[in-house]
Amino acid sequence: MLYYIAKILINIFYRVYYRIGFKGLKKIPHNKSVILAPNHTNAFIDPGVIAMGLPQKIRFFARGDVFKGRLAKWALNDLNISPMYRIQEGYSELKKNDKIFEECRNLLSNNKTLLLFPEAICIQEQRLQPLKKGLARIIFQTEELFDFKKNVWIVPVGLNYSNAKKFGSRLFINIGEPISILKYEEQYKQDKAKTINEFTKLLEQEMAKLIIVISNKENDKLVEELTEIYLYHWMKSENYDPNDIEKQYYASKEIADMINYHDKENPALVENLRKEVTSYCRQLQKLGLCDYLLRPEVIHKMNLWKFFLDAFILFFGMPLYILGLVTNYPPYYISRNFADREIKKVEFYASIYANMSMLLWVIFYAIQLLVAGFVFRNLVFLGLYALLVPGIGFYTLRFYPVIKKILGRLNLLRLVRKERKTIEHLMMKRSQIMTDVEFAKKEQTPL
Repeated sequence: MLYYIAKILINIFYRVYYRIGFKGLKKIPHNKSVILAPNHTNAFIDPGVIAMGLPQKIRFFARGDVFKGRLAKWALNDLNISPMYRIQEGYSELKKNDKIFEECRNLLSNNKTLLLFPEAICIQEQRLQPLKKGLARIIFQTEELFDFKKNVWIVPVGLNYSNAKKFGSRLFINIGEPISILKYEEQYKQDKAKTINEFTKLLEQEMAKLIIVISNKENDKLVEELTEIYLYHWMKSENYDPNDIEKQYYASKEIADMINYHDKENPALVENLRKEVTSYCRQLQKLGLCDYLLRPEVIHKMNLWKFFLDAFILFFGMPLYILGLVTNYPPYYISRNFADREIKKVEFYASIYANMSMLLWVIFYAIQLLVAGFVFRNLVFLGLYALLVPGIGFYTLRFYPVIKKILGRLNLLRLVRKERKTIEHLMMKRSQIMTDVEFAKKEQTPL
């Protein structure tokens, strides 16, 4: 029961926290034995965002040390989660995995869907960590049990966060082609260890195709900032909808691939770009601006009519926005402050923030309904209020970026009036970065 309740809630609240897009859901076989194999960067969020898009029930696996206490065991089991023990928890605990592997084989023999993270570690990087062999062992042992007549499908999945920690960032879930291991039958019977190693290497290659990979960790910040500056231009040059999450993924991947190429072939070019972008972004931050405001098309639209339109939008939109904050925002405020104060590992930040917000909002919503019902004692009013609160909450989410853009434009107008030369210099820097990126694209030879 908890599984289905959680699935409904995360389908709502994770889509509030992230802008989510899927590709390839139809590739996942139905009524077959399936193992989903995603990269792992975002703790509890990763399994949830995959499950929310699939009709079938998925069996998950979590660190063994969280299964402490009767309540935890009951809740996790009802959420369809089993323990998976790591060497960090001691060799005595590691032996318990034999029973878990047996459970996996039993589930696969009954055409269930499992989700296993082949990296066996959660690290928030835009790189694939070396895969462990546990997943391959489970698959081959299951096929061996059925004399290679079961045909377990392995589906690689790429989870691509634009910024996994940040509220409102993008998440593109890229599902690859299912892989069958039946062709490895004879090889496995001759040399099990070698076959498991070869399949693990193949799976790693297939997973890497589905994610944005930045080869050199030192370029992480450069790619992030370049994507912020150049992504919109790339989308427009290709005549794509700037809000298309899938196309944004391809644009981001192209930028990362370009930096990967030049980091190897022309590191001086990358270093020059790093200096330009770092200087530009630092000055933006110092002035309280964002790159969006310096796009030529945005600058050209800034006029007296736009100023009056912005004032009109703020005047009439703000009261409803404030009401939305009062009825919806406290759970998010409490959760964000808690996450900022208590969460030290970035991999767990969004998991705590998003899930804590979800639980507190449900409680806060229930309290509001109880108070409204007690005060007004009218079922019609209660029903309207029950619809109003989440409705106005979504309005508030949509109106917040509008406010940020309007205030940003006002700040830019103020700076143009006071520091015109500084803004002109900043726009020249941006133009030079765009020119250098275009040059880097032309100089890039396909790998």
